[in-house]
Amino acid sequence: MPNTILTTDVIAGEALDVLRSNAVMPNLVHRDYSGDFVPGVGSKITIRKPATFEAKEFEGTTTTQDATEQGVDVTMDKHLDVTFAVTSKELTMSIADFSAEFLTPAMQAFLDKVDGYLIAAAVAGAGKVATTSAAVGQADIVSARQALVKAKAPTTERYMVAGSTVEADLLKTELFVNASATGDTAGLQEASLGRKFGMDIYTDQNCENAKGTEDDAILFHKNSLALVTRPLELPMGAAKSSVANYDGFGIRVVYGYDMATKTDTISLDMLCGVAVLDKGLISVIKRTVAAN
Repeated sequence: MPNTILTTDVIAGEALDVLRSNAVMPNLVHRDYSGDFVPGVGSKITIRKPATFEAKEFEGTTTTQDATEQGVDVTMDKHLDVTFAVTSKELTMSIADFSAEFLTPAMQAFLDKVDGYLIAAAVAGAGKVATTSAAVGQADIVSARQALVKAKAPTTERYMVAGSTVEADLLKTELFVNASATGDTAGLQEASLGRKFGMDIYTDQNCENAKGTEDDAILFHKNSLALVTRPLELPMGAAKSSVANYDGFGIRVVYGYDMATKTDTISLDMLCGVAVLDKGLISVIKRTVAAN
């Protein structure tokens, strides 16, 4: 009896599960996904901002409020791809083994990129930015948090994400020594520094700039940022391909064959864009550090 070959449906579903489970920033922002195919990089779409309403005093008649009037244009300018060669033997592995060897590192590469896009958008679009060369402490966090309160950020789904230098600053204080982990996925639980000041606090190495001279701590509400994904059309020249989506994430898997090297390949890709929805709901502490 021949071994069962892993299908694109199975691989796409597993890749999506790994992506969602290990994400930090993408799990903390507003996500927007629809099944409408888009032609490729550069496509512009309009997404609805999360609805907001005003409580009006009733004076004999109601006023119907339009919850869909505000939209944000998002350019789908990020086409992420990981393509790798596989053997027929590797395609008969159990999905757990295949995931550990191939999909987990591939999805981590995706997550590093998406984290970087969201962090860059938050820092560039923040309503308040404070810079310090001293260790970040309680006073800095309280001051940054005040900006969110003044902007009337909802009291739920407030977050703080920080790089390794700010994480080290915080872990040297009694305030964070005994904090309990938070988060409903493995990635968030591993990154958690606990819940303080009415926020779930996480560490993310992508908050550090490439030169190692700056470390950001980003305080934000979920509805301040959006990660938008859309499926790419299934290629006409590939007999085996699939799209999987769940909870605002979408990914495409295509089996291919490289005629030049006579090897089978698997391509995983995602088309996405990020947008700032409300800069008043983002406050940034920029921690400068000495260059290495």
